[in-house]
Amino acid sequence: MNMRKSGLRRRLAGVGTSAVLAAGLVTGISGTAHAGGYGCNGNLVYSQDFTGEGDYANTVVATVYGYWDGSHNCEVAVKKVFVGQRTRTGITLWSNVDSPKDDTDYYTTYAGPVSVYAVGSCVWEEVDMWDPAGHEIAQTFNGQPHNCG
Repeated sequence: MNMRKSGLRRRLAGVGTSAVLAAGLVTGISGTAHAGGYGCNGNLVYSQDFTGEGDYANTVVATVYGYWDGSHNCEVAVKKVFVGQRTRTGITLWSNVDSPKDDTDYYTTYAGPVSVYAVGSCVWEEVDMWDPAGHEIAQTFNGQPHNCG
């Protein structure tokens, strides 16, 4: 575990669920899960583009899609760069009421699905990506609570 994630978990551990719910915004997207929702159940309720770092600072490297089935948030990070190439890609999903879930490996199209129990909680995610040479091009954390269930 890197220091950034460790510090983030300590900061989130001190945030009460009611405070997070009061501060969070629910981002809604109508529609049902398509094509099995990349392995997720439920309705599509969230979509967010993530940009990279360094040479990729102005480039969308992945789009996160989030689904809600009434008790769990499930998310995937769909690659927008190096699609079709096996590159290290990862998504981590947090909620206040479940342990973080992570899926990082060498993928051609998307990382995930990752699912957390989230009744009475909001979720946050991080997308990590590397280029074909193994250089990290994104470690992008979305600290804005969303999909509060």
